[in-house]
Amino acid sequence: MQTLTVEITNDDALKVLQNLQENNLIRIRATHDLNSHIFPGKPFSTEEFKKFISSREHGSNMTLKEAKTKWLKKKKQLLKSAK
Repeated sequence: MQTLTVEITNDDALKVLQNLQENNLIRIRATHDLNSHIFPGKPFSTEEFKKFISSREHGSNMTLKEAKTKWLKKKKQLLKSAK
């Protein structure tokens, strides 16, 4: 989980974010307390944020099917070790 604070300056952009929230991909918080324990880590500087985005854009990806298959294997492993 990553927490970002953004300023929305366009109603169309807000609608896009609201659609992401409706699809349970993000959670929009009206207010925030950066000192709260629910926000892990330290705040990003602008340069750190740019590096983070770049690393995610150029990092490895997997399809949803691959992720589900990987999770099913891990789930079976965990259930087996729990017995």
